[in-house]
Amino acid sequence: YYTALGEATEEPVLKQVCKLIAADEYRHFKLFYDHMKRYLARENLSFLQRLRVAAGRIGETEDDELAFAYHCGNEDPALGYDHARCTAAYMARAMGYYRYRHIERGMGMIFKAIGLEPRGRLSDLSARAAWRLLCWRRDRYRTTLRRQAPAAPVLAKAA
Repeated sequence: YYTALGEATEEPVLKQVCKLIAADEYRHFKLFYDHMKRYLARENLSFLQRLRVAAGRIGETEDDELAFAYHCGNEDPALGYDHARCTAAYMARAMGYYRYRHIERGMGMIFKAIGLEPRGRLSDLSARAAWRLLCWRRDRYRTTLRRQAPAAPVLAKAA
């Protein structure tokens, strides 16, 4: 996400901060991957178990913590928190920063973590499917936001 956000902004400080956070996130993945290899040798998790863990991690982007953080940072304090509204608002915006190359790179990391070849035909097909899914979901969240937007006040005609 931080790579996509950094590439989307023209603000130099935000660009640099995003670059540093993205590098840190990659180091976290490397640390995770190294420990995962040791753990797999000991625990002998099946491919399906590893796939389930990866899918669960992807699903965390829609958790309540991100929706509530969006509410606290972006909405009028007088407006009550609504998980569906805040998730739609956060996801519609966040998904808008992604480009295909980000999904392709992420899919490669997921494939590597679950024991599949990170580059190849299956990875390419999966990246294309994930990109289509992301675009569909982004558009669905945007539609939800438009439906939830309060109607513009009607101005009285000047006499």
